[in-house]
Amino acid sequence: MIKMKRTQKVLSLLMMVFLLIGMVPGVLSAAEEEGEYTTLRGLEFVSEEDSTLIIGEAETVKLRLNRIPVSKLFTGAVNATLTDPDGKVTYYSVSGGGGYYNISNLTLDTPGEYTLKVSAVSPNKGSATGIIKVLDAVATVSGSLVTNVNNSLSVKLTDSEGNSLDQRSVTVDGTDVDASPATQNYTTLNDGTFLLNITPEKEGNVDIVFAGRIIGTIPVKSAYEAGSRIGSQAIDNVSLSVEVAKQGWPSAANVILARDDQFSDSLAAAPLSKKLDAPILMTGSSVLDSRTLAGIRELGARNIYIVGGTVAISQSIEDTLSENFTVTRIAGQQGYDTAALISSHVGADPTRTVYLANGNAIPDAIAISAFAGAQGNPILLTDRDTLPASTGQALADLQASNVVLLGGTAVIGSSVENELSSKYMVKRWGGYDRYDTQGIIFQNLLNKEAPQSPLYFTSGLVRQDDVSSGKPYADALLTAALAAKNGGFVAMTEPNALPSGLSYFLLFNKGYIPKSSVVGYNSGVSYNLEQQLQQMLKH
Repeated sequence: MIKMKRTQKVLSLLMMVFLLIGMVPGVLSAAEEEGEYTTLRGLEFVSEEDSTLIIGEAETVKLRLNRIPVSKLFTGAVNATLTDPDGKVTYYSVSGGGGYYNISNLTLDTPGEYTLKVSAVSPNKGSATGIIKVLDAVATVSGSLVTNVNNSLSVKLTDSEGNSLDQRSVTVDGTDVDASPATQNYTTLNDGTFLLNITPEKEGNVDIVFAGRIIGTIPVKSAYEAGSRIGSQAIDNVSLSVEVAKQGWPSAANVILARDDQFSDSLAAAPLSKKLDAPILMTGSSVLDSRTLAGIRELGARNIYIVGGTVAISQSIEDTLSENFTVTRIAGQQGYDTAALISSHVGADPTRTVYLANGNAIPDAIAISAFAGAQGNPILLTDRDTLPASTGQALADLQASNVVLLGGTAVIGSSVENELSSKYMVKRWGGYDRYDTQGIIFQNLLNKEAPQSPLYFTSGLVRQDDVSSGKPYADALLTAALAAKNGGFVAMTEPNALPSGLSYFLLFNKGYIPKSSVVGYNSGVSYNLEQQLQQMLKH
């Protein structure tokens, strides 16, 4: 009984203490009941935006303050302190009343969590705290900028947690690149994006500025880039084939092997290269060149596709390779037959288009090679006045619908065109010489909406008759495989001067050529011509 009375006495004393310090929710202290003061005990942000700010952006933070009991609003005067992530305390004035208060033009410059403490002003008592999170603003750009072009690209503004910042004012500063006007103002849409339109006049940087801070930088590059020469030290077709392979294939499961002195069997190889994702390597006909074998091993290849019969690539070479690789020979009696067999490996694209060149007009077949490879269209060969049986059968097997003749009637006669026209839709792309035909191919296949790039310049001396001694240049044939892989195309030229057909094409289309490189030794394309090309294409 005595013990119970002691317990009751202790509880009564504790209750008096709680009432005095205002700790019992829902119960007013005697001082509060008499109106001497009100105790601040609760802080709420009116919305989520009030507790999440962006660096540098001035915001009014809206608060709702509660007193004891918590169901009632605190109505007295208050002040506030904000402690930043480094522990620095800053004092702020607070406006408002009736339970709802504002901290106006609050601008914070360091990301992280800040502790907001709101304290009652005498005679009222108490305080309450809350956390304000400060995030970075981030600009994400899709696309790039180039000089002297009216660029249009999308920019998205988000906070550092990936949330869109909509209806925000952004400044784009193009002073560094001589844009006109130098600065532009945009307002983000409901998804945080805006469409930037700008024409830089020189290389440099375009800055995206938000709330007085640079939150993104877009580099501006020249509209044209002159790439380094590929294979500048390669003095023959074998060494160049290895160098070109290195440019496009760090590794390759498949390799196409062709002879290095005559190209009739490999004229259709570029589409096969694209299909197999295989570089074209070259060797002499009788003995496997040690440089070729080293290139095959460096690529980590497992499968070798030989194009041409044993006259082109000897049985001895095949036997040597078969000891360590899986070897497939694609060979017909003549180049026409080999091209037909290659087409069975390539297949046809949905348009059922096939390119047809004269088997002796090597430049025409090479001129189409990069495009045909990229499109997945086979290349077939013909005589001038007679369509070979193997070519006719290949057209039927491919279920071709469209046949494009490459060259004028001097290389593919009217008799062949008439024979084909009875079964297929036939077009002819032919000029007065190899370079004019090449220019016509370019005009028909250059994609001006998304230009093929880079443009590779190579020697046009691709026939034995083109060179006084030694072997014709395989530069264009090898590079066609690289271009098909990289999305570019190949232009053949004379060693020291641009042919008129190519010069005309470049003059009127250089705006669609963002990058170019020369391929091969300087005897194929001279250094002087390389410099002329760079100056001509600069834009």
